[in-house]
Amino acid sequence: MPVSIASLSAQELSIVSGVWERGNVESVKLYSIAESTLTEIASSKIDDSHRFSFAFNADKEGFFAISLSPTIVMHRYVFYIKPGDRLNLKVTDDSYELTGENTPENEEMYKWHNFIFPLESKAVYFQKHNSTYVDFFPLLDEKLEELKSYPKAATPNRAFNAAFENFKRNDLLFIALNFIQTPRSAHPVGEDYDDYYRNLDLPALTANTSLLNYPAGSSLVLNAYMTKRRALDDLPTNQINYQSLMEQLLVGSDAGLIANDTVRGELTLLLSKNLKTLAQLDDFRQKYGKSLVTENQQARLNNLELALRKNVAGEKAPDFTFADANGKEYTLSSFKGKVVYVDIWATWCGWCIKEIPELKKIEAEYKNRDDIVFIGISVDEAADVAKWKTFLTQKKMPGIQLFAGEKANEALKKPYKISGIPRFILVGKDGKLVSGDAPRPSSKELRPLLEEALKANVPRS
Repeated sequence: MPVSIASLSAQELSIVSGVWERGNVESVKLYSIAESTLTEIASSKIDDSHRFSFAFNADKEGFFAISLSPTIVMHRYVFYIKPGDRLNLKVTDDSYELTGENTPENEEMYKWHNFIFPLESKAVYFQKHNSTYVDFFPLLDEKLEELKSYPKAATPNRAFNAAFENFKRNDLLFIALNFIQTPRSAHPVGEDYDDYYRNLDLPALTANTSLLNYPAGSSLVLNAYMTKRRALDDLPTNQINYQSLMEQLLVGSDAGLIANDTVRGELTLLLSKNLKTLAQLDDFRQKYGKSLVTENQQARLNNLELALRKNVAGEKAPDFTFADANGKEYTLSSFKGKVVYVDIWATWCGWCIKEIPELKKIEAEYKNRDDIVFIGISVDEAADVAKWKTFLTQKKMPGIQLFAGEKANEALKKPYKISGIPRFILVGKDGKLVSGDAPRPSSKELRPLLEEALKANVPRS
């Protein structure tokens, strides 16, 4: 059995052992959860018997996630682990089950998983279920009613019992919001929304920092705010301005909805991820700097500044080669003499899909120019190449569309330091980076950047 051992010392090890029966994957990873972020602490290859195992020092008890990546929620399961704990599980085609020796805490987590799974399967595994709000909302109401009599955890671990109550609330919120934000054949408008969304209580949600112990918990605050506004104000998705809503929530008329200062700081850092230049960072500091109340938050903004300084124009763009749907290979460096705008996306990424209409508009604007090329690169799993091809046809995706598959990590994510998608890269005619983290198609900053890059006169070679 493969065993991954992480950060070992004299203290008693926590051991996770399992079987992964879902799909054809090579490895599974273990993540700690802090500040809403998943940080990899161990990785285990899956052997011929589909088994994996981690042995690690859990320096303190808390929630940990088992997943294939920090961003793919469809294969993510959260558990509660203490120093010296044993966790045994089997991941099946569409769920998981506990096997062998397990702790009372994870027995409670498993009961919750089974309770909430009918909702989760429709919301998270949406590609397997043709579900819309018409069938989801009644099920949501049914579960909300059952929750009124759902027993509180009564394990010997009082810290877990308290944390678990917050976890259940956050998990239900994630599932309910994920349903709204993923592709459906029909979406609710105005009065179609279930009362659950209209009654979302942001001050209660941010009364403490428990959200930060849930994967992408700070994003839940923003998504809850946007969805509530959409439900109450009958605001169409294409009229929602992410930037302006964030500003209103952080320093505008709705700033009082965020009850906890540390949570406000995490939301501020969430907004900082849109910064592309040092000038933007300086403006950001003046406007939001006071919201960063912990040394860790301030340090992370400083790290962003270092990253932006390394991401300035002039560095040679790391080369890559990927194939299109017909097997024809394209190499980035072969486009020297042209401006190249690269879109890194996946069929499961809701935010990526939302950018497609704007991307099509921009490509149409430049279709008569031969000195610019648009490239889309899918980072879907290798097993999903057929789904990717179908998506290209259905969405009539323009430009050069390539599939990274199993090469994505080494050939794309590591060289360009990609930790989340959508991600856009702009390469100049000289083959050097204009921006390794370029504005999105929906951003008003993109067109001026493209025009500036197109002015360059670099001979093709």
